[in-house]
Amino acid sequence: MATLIALAPALGAQTPAPSTPPPGPKPGKAQIVGVVVDSLNGWYLSDADVVIEGTKTTLETDSLGKFEIDTLAPGTYQVGIFHPLLDTLGITLVTKPFRIGPDSSSFVLLAVPSAATIIRAACADKPGGGDKSAVIGHVYDPETLQPMARAEVSVAWAEIEVSKEFGIRRTARLMRDSTDLLGTFKICGLPSSLQATLQARRGSTVTAEIPILLGEKSSELLARTLLLSTADSSTKVGNATVSGVVLLEGSSTSGESRVELVGTDIVALTNDKGEFTMRNLPSGSKVLLARHLGFGAETAPVDLSSREEKHVTIKLPRFLAIMDPVLVTARRAAALDRIGFNQRKKSGFGYYIGPERLQNMHANAVTDILRMVPGLRVSYSRDGDVVSSSRGGGRGCVQYYLDDMVYTEMTPGDINNFVTGGEVVAVEVYQDTNTPPQFTRAGMFCTTIVLWTRFKVRS
Repeated sequence: MATLIALAPALGAQTPAPSTPPPGPKPGKAQIVGVVVDSLNGWYLSDADVVIEGTKTTLETDSLGKFEIDTLAPGTYQVGIFHPLLDTLGITLVTKPFRIGPDSSSFVLLAVPSAATIIRAACADKPGGGDKSAVIGHVYDPETLQPMARAEVSVAWAEIEVSKEFGIRRTARLMRDSTDLLGTFKICGLPSSLQATLQARRGSTVTAEIPILLGEKSSELLARTLLLSTADSSTKVGNATVSGVVLLEGSSTSGESRVELVGTDIVALTNDKGEFTMRNLPSGSKVLLARHLGFGAETAPVDLSSREEKHVTIKLPRFLAIMDPVLVTARRAAALDRIGFNQRKKSGFGYYIGPERLQNMHANAVTDILRMVPGLRVSYSRDGDVVSSSRGGGRGCVQYYLDDMVYTEMTPGDINNFVTGGEVVAVEVYQDTNTPPQFTRAGMFCTTIVLWTRFKVRS
């Protein structure tokens, strides 16, 4: 039995050991057995397409990265591996040609390089070099899958510093790169332990801000493909579809969860099984946000295209209303600084309720908080409490922003069905002309209520 090992550079320390080859081939035939290892993530590469040059057989790696074929005629062969991860990384896995005789086997081991190896190769000519973390990938058109050249890709995050000398200082950080003719981008020199957002933009088109997270190792690598539509980002409809399920921690039922496509007014409610479907969506890399009363909110990135329906699973953790009696004041102030609450409060153009006052209210419902706001009315209807304005030129309408995103009521007064009073940590209320630009919607002249929850303000 012959053994052939073809390694893409350097297996990581956590690389799993390859499986033991099975018994030999059928009499007079040749056999190839292989394992594909994902050194980047420290596990096997499953669901990869395996191409054996000289055959018409289509193979796929199993959950342990294994593949095998035992009906080959003796001869010379070459094995190649295809997988979305490899496409995103811009690398190929292929063996050199090798010969197998009759009644013999060849064992092939292929491996995705480690993060440090990929970063050193990709970032050698980039600012920051190859000794830190990086985010690399490609930008494609969601409908044609053609590469998008000259798109600007950015990673944004905030650094919070607290010291006796200058108190609290929040510094916005942004690193960017432009895609080449193949749609490739490489953002190098990033710090580890990073919670940030990734976004692609070209002209008037832009993706959603995709949440990303880098671990604590000295060299962390994130590979991500972004879909950037050629349609203007103001387009709110399209031909894409997403379906999925929302699971509630510790609950036997999952109905009536709210799922919204961030940046649009498109909202869906789950059925009794927690299932939902959203149709006629704009294409591109977007973000779904799911909420359910009594549970924490969660986001889920989704790459939408009319080429195929996407399916997602979103798990919501049970919300625990925990008071913070020993919370350091500096941490709380820093959290409010991050969302701009403290800066807007100093302007004096709105009505503001901070964490201390909210804790003393012990409000069960959002409307219990809003009853305390001058200029707002809370009335009862068959659907629950309805909030309206006694100002706003007599129109009485209100619009909501929840954690910096538009919240559209499916029925009047449904805000209480998706957010509890205990989740809210800060409130801002603005009348028509005093509303800050970031909370202004074209054609809307209503009183604006901005709610911040523990989901966004993690102090």
